Amino acid sequence: MRDSFETGLDWPFEEHYDETAFIHESAYVDSPCHIGKNTAVMHFTHVMPHSIIGDDCHIGHNVTISSGVMIGNNVRVMNNSLLNSGVIMEDSVFCGPSTVFSPINRLRSQPKGLSQIAPTLIRTGTNIGANSSIAAGITIGRYTFIEAGSVIDASIPDYALIMGNPFRLKGWRCECGETLSFKNDMAQCRTCAKSYGKKSRLKIIRIQEEIA
Repeated sequence: MRDSFETGLDWPFEEHYDETAFIHESAYVDSPCHIGKNTAVMHFTHVMPHSIIGDDCHIGHNVTISSGVMIGNNVRVMNNSLLNSGVIMEDSVFCGPSTVFSPINRLRSQPKGLSQIAPTLIRTGTNIGANSSIAAGITIGRYTFIEAGSVIDASIPDYALIMGNPFRLKGWRCECGETLSFKNDMAQCRTCAKSYGKKSRLKIIRIQEEIA
């Protein structure tokens, strides 16, 4: 399932609940859905049809996952969160309690507007703090850290540390979560020793270690 993000999201839409998955008796899981290995869907959660949840995920209580949501492996969606149609989460994303992903940006109540979807892509390793609001149609980069209560209405680069309403770029974090300090556009994590280079004011990249 992990490779599907790189190949056009060619996931199966037929009904499939892995035998190792746990679905609480109070949860509503509509057909057809795909729920992977060792995934737990907790109390009073509603998973709408044509949703896909990968392996080793935890979906907390009172979560709403709308039709067309795609969730990768090892994802945590915590209590009371709302994932509207078009949300795509890659692997190892943490979505804090009461996070709201909005529907399309110019939604009206007329029926002709309700079928439109603006995909929202959450890349690998992102951490979204509690009570955050995420606008539709944006991309949140890999290993981004969003502080609690932030309002995100534009795309965010990889490794960014974001907070506030309106949101502000407050710095950069390593894949392991440690804050990075740059000198001459270079930084090395003091915890895991990964190295990063600053390409511009709004972009950094990880520098792969040389292999002997």
